[in-house]
Amino acid sequence: MDVVAGNFDFKSSTYSEVAQLVDVAERVIRERGIRFTSQSVLHKLFADARKLEREWSDSSKSPGLVTGINAVYAEKIARVVIDLIDAPGVEEAMQRIAGSDINLSNRFKSQGKDALWELSLLTTLLRKQIKAELVDPPDIVVELRTGSYSIACKKIYELKSLSSRLRDGAKQISKSGSPGIIALNIDDLLPGDHILTSQSPKVALDILSTATKRFFEKNHNAFDKLRTKSCLDGVLISASTISDITATSTRLNMTTSFNFYPFRSDGLGYDRSFELIRKLSPNGLAGVSPYRVFSYR
Repeated sequence: MDVVAGNFDFKSSTYSEVAQLVDVAERVIRERGIRFTSQSVLHKLFADARKLEREWSDSSKSPGLVTGINAVYAEKIARVVIDLIDAPGVEEAMQRIAGSDINLSNRFKSQGKDALWELSLLTTLLRKQIKAELVDPPDIVVELRTGSYSIACKKIYELKSLSSRLRDGAKQISKSGSPGIIALNIDDLLPGDHILTSQSPKVALDILSTATKRFFEKNHNAFDKLRTKSCLDGVLISASTISDITATSTRLNMTTSFNFYPFRSDGLGYDRSFELIRKLSPNGLAGVSPYRVFSYR
């Protein structure tokens, strides 16, 4: 496994390790009573991860690009499933993942992809030893030094729905009774058939983080309308894409950028949001705004 140091987290698994992850994840799914059929998209993704491992081991076969991409998606989902093996209240979300079209290359609305975003963020928090759980509303509640903190998870599929999705997220925060942030996923606004090519994990993260920054700046007015809401401290924007990184042993990777945009420059709202970002940051310290938290495969 490749591990790259820096102000981000990066792990690159071998194809054999990915196949093993898939086997464990499938067992967890079945043990939790999640319906998982051979006709499901998730079953196809898991099967391609195993196929890639076999073909990579057989020098007479050349793995196809689609198989490689599907294996990256399979690893992403498998890690989420395994990380949440003991987490309460995740069965419904896992069922949506197992029963919906979860092909992350396709650009269409999917309950499975919505659920995957919620669970992906939940696992990100738990990996950082942050106490977090699924609670409706908002979507996720974490415990900070200042008390309960709400996170409304929103995934956007078309730009014209941005304002309405942000309003929905703000309502969820308000209804929860605790202050918080909106966590917005913009994966489906990126080209579905594009592979980001870079020399290193850091370069890949820089490219993706820059794209996220452009998205925020271009749609600044939609975000600025939320600043007056006292319960809302800011927005966390996440973007993920397949990346071909030449410096890693497995060329195809999943690069994820988290950029945070605070609505407060001081006071309790700033302290709350900065505590969360500091906990998420690999180095325990976030940089200047916007705060780029980390990249994860």
